[in-house]
Amino acid sequence: MQIRPANTNDANILAELGAKTFYETFREFHTEEDMQQYIQKAYSVDLMTENLSKESIQYFIAFDEDKPIGYLKLIKDASHEKLTSQKNIELEKIYVLKEYLDKKVGKELMLQAINFSKQNNFETLFLGVWQENHRAVNFYKKFGFETFTIRTFQLGETLCDDFLMKLNL
Repeated sequence: MQIRPANTNDANILAELGAKTFYETFREFHTEEDMQQYIQKAYSVDLMTENLSKESIQYFIAFDEDKPIGYLKLIKDASHEKLTSQKNIELEKIYVLKEYLDKKVGKELMLQAINFSKQNNFETLFLGVWQENHRAVNFYKKFGFETFTIRTFQLGETLCDDFLMKLNL
Protein backbone atom coordinates (compact mmCIF):
# COMPACT_ATOMS: atom_id res chain seq x y z
CA MET A 1 0.00 0.00 0.00
CA GLN A 2 1.14 3.52 -0.74
CA ILE A 3 -0.40 6.90 0.03
CA ARG A 4 0.18 9.96 -2.09
CA PRO A 5 -1.19 13.50 -2.28
CA ALA A 6 -3.97 13.86 -4.84
CA ASN A 7 -3.56 16.21 -7.79
CA THR A 8 -5.90 17.76 -10.34
CA ASN A 9 -5.72 14.61 -12.49
CA ASP A 10 -7.35 12.59 -9.68
CA ALA A 11 -10.87 14.05 -9.85
CA ASN A 12 -12.38 10.93 -11.43
CA ILE A 13 -10.65 8.62 -8.93
CA LEU A 14 -11.87 10.67 -5.97
CA ALA A 15 -15.42 10.98 -7.32
CA GLU A 16 -15.71 7.22 -7.86
CA LEU A 17 -13.92 6.22 -4.66
CA GLY A 18 -15.83 8.78 -2.60
CA ALA A 19 -19.22 7.67 -3.92
CA LYS A 20 -18.45 3.99 -3.43
CA THR A 21 -17.03 4.26 0.09
CA PHE A 22 -19.81 6.59 1.26
CA TYR A 23 -22.43 4.23 -0.12
CA GLU A 24 -20.81 1.19 1.48
CA THR A 25 -20.58 2.97 4.83
CA PHE A 26 -24.08 4.45 5.11
CA ARG A 27 -26.47 2.60 2.74
CA GLU A 28 -28.00 0.42 5.43
CA PHE A 29 -28.99 3.50 7.46
CA HIS A 30 -30.57 5.69 4.75
CA THR A 31 -33.00 5.45 1.86
CA GLU A 32 -31.69 4.82 -1.62
CA GLU A 33 -33.11 8.19 -2.71
CA ASP A 34 -31.31 10.09 0.06
CA MET A 35 -28.07 8.25 -0.68
CA GLN A 36 -28.18 8.96 -4.42
CA GLN A 37 -29.11 12.59 -3.90
CA TYR A 38 -26.17 13.14 -1.53
CA ILE A 39 -23.68 11.21 -3.66
CA GLN A 40 -24.59 13.17 -6.81
CA LYS A 41 -24.05 16.43 -4.93
CA ALA A 42 -20.99 15.56 -2.84
CA TYR A 43 -19.03 13.32 -5.23
CA SER A 44 -19.41 14.81 -8.68
CA VAL A 45 -16.32 14.99 -10.87
CA ASP A 46 -16.88 18.74 -11.22
CA LEU A 47 -16.84 19.24 -7.44
CA MET A 48 -13.73 17.09 -7.07
CA THR A 49 -12.01 19.08 -9.83
CA GLU A 50 -12.95 22.33 -8.11
CA ASN A 51 -11.78 21.08 -4.70
CA LEU A 52 -8.46 19.83 -6.08
CA SER A 53 -7.73 23.29 -7.45
CA LYS A 54 -8.17 24.98 -4.04
CA GLU A 55 -5.10 25.70 -1.93
CA SER A 56 -7.21 25.28 1.22
CA ILE A 57 -8.06 21.64 0.47
CA GLN A 58 -5.68 18.68 0.54
CA TYR A 59 -6.57 15.13 -0.47
CA PHE A 60 -4.50 11.98 -0.04
CA ILE A 61 -5.27 8.69 -1.79
CA ALA A 62 -4.26 5.20 -0.63
CA PHE A 63 -3.51 2.60 -3.29
CA ASP A 64 -3.09 -1.16 -3.29
CA GLU A 65 -0.73 -1.31 -6.28
CA ASP A 66 -2.79 0.64 -8.87
CA LYS A 67 -6.16 0.23 -7.14
CA PRO A 68 -7.46 3.23 -5.14
CA ILE A 69 -8.65 1.84 -1.79
CA GLY A 70 -9.12 4.84 0.49
CA TYR A 71 -8.73 8.59 0.78
CA LEU A 72 -8.85 11.52 3.11
CA LYS A 73 -9.76 15.17 2.71
CA LEU A 74 -8.33 17.96 4.87
CA ILE A 75 -9.53 21.56 5.00
CA LYS A 76 -6.77 23.92 6.06
CA ASP A 77 -7.48 26.82 8.40
CA ALA A 78 -10.97 25.55 9.23
CA SER A 79 -12.64 26.92 12.32
CA HIS A 80 -15.35 26.25 14.82
CA GLU A 81 -16.60 28.58 17.53
CA LYS A 82 -15.84 26.02 20.25
CA LEU A 83 -12.20 25.58 19.26
CA THR A 84 -9.77 27.80 21.14
CA SER A 85 -6.65 27.32 19.02
CA GLN A 86 -5.95 29.67 16.14
CA LYS A 87 -4.52 27.13 13.67
CA ASN A 88 -7.13 24.44 13.02
CA ILE A 89 -7.41 21.88 10.24
CA GLU A 90 -10.48 19.74 9.60
CA LEU A 91 -10.37 16.11 8.60
CA GLU A 92 -13.57 16.34 6.59
CA LYS A 93 -13.46 12.87 5.06
CA ILE A 94 -11.60 9.64 5.64
CA TYR A 95 -12.99 6.55 3.93
CA VAL A 96 -11.72 3.10 3.02
CA LEU A 97 -13.27 0.48 0.75
CA LYS A 98 -15.19 -2.06 2.81
CA GLU A 99 -12.97 -4.94 1.70
CA TYR A 100 -9.92 -3.11 3.13
CA LEU A 101 -11.37 -2.04 6.50
CA ASP A 102 -9.31 -4.47 8.58
CA LYS A 103 -6.07 -4.01 6.67
CA LYS A 104 -4.69 -0.92 8.49
CA VAL A 105 -5.49 1.43 5.58
CA GLY A 106 -7.52 3.73 7.82
CA LYS A 107 -4.71 3.80 10.36
CA GLU A 108 -2.15 4.79 7.72
CA LEU A 109 -4.46 7.47 6.32
CA MET A 110 -5.02 8.87 9.83
CA LEU A 111 -1.26 8.95 10.46
CA GLN A 112 -0.90 10.80 7.14
CA ALA A 113 -3.50 13.36 8.25
CA ILE A 114 -1.81 13.86 11.64
CA ASN A 115 1.68 14.14 10.13
CA PHE A 116 0.54 16.58 7.44
CA SER A 117 -1.21 18.69 10.10
CA LYS A 118 1.87 18.79 12.32
CA GLN A 119 4.25 19.51 9.43
CA ASN A 120 2.08 22.47 8.44
CA ASN A 121 2.04 23.85 12.00
CA PHE A 122 -1.63 23.30 12.77
CA GLU A 123 -2.50 23.16 16.47
CA THR A 124 -5.77 21.21 16.32
CA LEU A 125 -7.08 18.53 13.96
CA PHE A 126 -10.85 18.14 14.20
CA LEU A 127 -13.57 16.11 12.51
CA GLY A 128 -17.26 15.31 12.54
CA VAL A 129 -18.54 11.76 12.89
CA TRP A 130 -22.08 10.42 13.05
CA GLN A 131 -22.83 9.42 16.64
CA GLU A 132 -24.22 6.05 15.51
CA ASN A 133 -21.03 5.13 13.63
CA HIS A 134 -19.50 3.40 16.66
CA ARG A 135 -16.69 1.81 14.66
CA ALA A 136 -15.49 5.23 13.47
CA VAL A 137 -15.93 6.90 16.88
CA ASN A 138 -13.83 4.19 18.52
CA PHE A 139 -11.23 4.44 15.76
CA TYR A 140 -10.81 8.18 16.38
CA LYS A 141 -10.63 7.70 20.14
CA LYS A 142 -7.69 5.30 19.66
CA PHE A 143 -5.77 8.23 18.15
CA GLY A 144 -6.63 10.49 21.10
CA PHE A 145 -9.55 12.44 19.62
CA GLU A 146 -12.03 13.79 22.16
CA THR A 147 -15.60 15.00 21.62
CA PHE A 148 -16.00 18.74 22.10
CA THR A 149 -19.52 19.41 20.80
CA ILE A 150 -22.35 18.11 18.59
CA ARG A 151 -23.62 19.37 15.24
CA THR A 152 -26.47 18.38 12.94
CA PHE A 153 -25.76 16.99 9.48
CA GLN A 154 -28.49 16.57 6.88
CA LEU A 155 -28.44 13.61 4.53
CA GLY A 156 -31.41 13.92 2.20
CA GLU A 157 -34.49 14.07 4.39
CA THR A 158 -32.67 12.73 7.46
CA LEU A 159 -31.09 14.85 10.18
CA CYS A 160 -28.11 13.16 11.87
CA ASP A 161 -26.32 14.22 15.04
CA ASP A 162 -22.55 14.22 14.64
CA PHE A 163 -19.92 14.35 17.34
CA LEU A 164 -17.27 16.95 16.66
CA MET A 165 -13.99 15.51 17.89
CA LYS A 166 -10.57 17.14 18.17
CA LEU A 167 -6.97 16.15 18.60
CA ASN A 168 -4.52 18.69 20.00
CA LEU A 169 -1.33 18.37 17.99
